[in-house]
Amino acid sequence: MKRLWPLVALGVGAFLIFAVVTLPASIVVSWLASSGVYAGGVSGTIWNGRAQVLQVQGANIGSVEWKLHALPLLTAHANADVKVTRIDGFAQTKLSVGPTGTMNLTSLTASLPLSALPANAIPGGWAGTLNGRFEQLTLEKGWPTKVNGSLEVMDLNGPARNPSKAGSYRILFDPAASTADVLKGAISDAGDGPLQLNGTLQLKPDRSYALEALIAARPDAPRNLVQALEFLGPPDAQGRRQFNTEGTL
Repeated sequence: MKRLWPLVALGVGAFLIFAVVTLPASIVVSWLASSGVYAGGVSGTIWNGRAQVLQVQGANIGSVEWKLHALPLLTAHANADVKVTRIDGFAQTKLSVGPTGTMNLTSLTASLPLSALPANAIPGGWAGTLNGRFEQLTLEKGWPTKVNGSLEVMDLNGPARNPSKAGSYRILFDPAASTADVLKGAISDAGDGPLQLNGTLQLKPDRSYALEALIAARPDAPRNLVQALEFLGPPDAQGRRQFNTEGTL
């Protein structure tokens, strides 16, 4: 009987490994429903699977494919290659999630419409396209704590009640300009809208932000926009006005 125990243990171990490796992805995805994550048309396993439809907090993300790597699990980290596909956009990244829930995204590239974001993220019915390219993006409880890359909003139009062309804008996060306590991003316009804008966005770990910018209306800007800028105060020698705002999210 003692000679059989190693064989029994080996058989049980092989069965458990087979069960984990072949565990359907649909079972694991169903566990995420309490977090506001819904997936439909799920196929494959937890290691290599696909969901034809993925929604997060009511926002339609698109179809998602993933490939989970086994070795990082030994250090309580979940690492996966993730790819999102939509008719009107895409996103792909290498994703790592630590035991505390910290998410680290590397080699992230994405092009998604603003409509892919939750409704409360962009109020007022604005439309446009988000293009992101990040070497590193670390999120702690959904808030960025390390950023190396850029985010663009292209062909911005809105708001819904009185839509008009607002142009394109870019924010560049350079790690050399940031510290452990403050992330700093440089904001600029692409020259295709009614506003000239240059400024700085600061993000702090307490989820506070501060935006400082110099804004000027271009010669072809709508009259109502020019009048609105006058409330910011007198312009400088280049016709720019100071705009500051801060708050907590």
